[in-house]
Amino acid sequence: MTAPEFPDQIQLTIHPDLAAKARHLTADTPETRMQAVTAWADWNVTQGEGPFAAGIFDLTDGTCISAGVNRVVSSTCSLAHAEVMAIMLAQQSLKCFSLAEKGRYVLTTSAEPCAMCFGAIPWSGVCQVEYGATRADVEAIGFDEGPKSKTWEADLVERGIQVLGPLGRTKAVAVLQAYARKGGLLYNGGAGT
Repeated sequence: MTAPEFPDQIQLTIHPDLAAKARHLTADTPETRMQAVTAWADWNVTQGEGPFAAGIFDLTDGTCISAGVNRVVSSTCSLAHAEVMAIMLAQQSLKCFSLAEKGRYVLTTSAEPCAMCFGAIPWSGVCQVEYGATRADVEAIGFDEGPKSKTWEADLVERGIQVLGPLGRTKAVAVLQAYARKGGLLYNGGAGT
């Protein structure tokens, strides 16, 4: 048996069309930000990817700093969730590992963060999280959201991160259900999934 290739880098990208749409977006209310990320999630499904999207927005003026969509399937990387993609791209754009160094930023995500994405939020430097669909909505179509405290919102608030949601839940759930109807891949972790 030959050894697999030993990688020395990871390449995670979002589609250039999505980057072009997001680059000039200004969304200065939670509702307009949620409309944008839910539309990105819907678009991502048409690209053969998962039904999730997120963005980092400047709370001062609503400027979109980054857009993230799930790239788990195409990147063969279980870490390529929308929230993580948005956080990484914003940090690269602003050239800092804590967004708080550069201003006040919000993570807007089409669904409540899973256990992994929740873990990334305190270190990202965002001061607010906005979400659409709930954990129950995501799990209803078959995704495993992982172990996360029932007090996750209070846990973030205790760290100075405000939480708003669910916002625009009806549309966010519609994207999830459309993904399920088309037989979208459930890329859950663990053996046999």
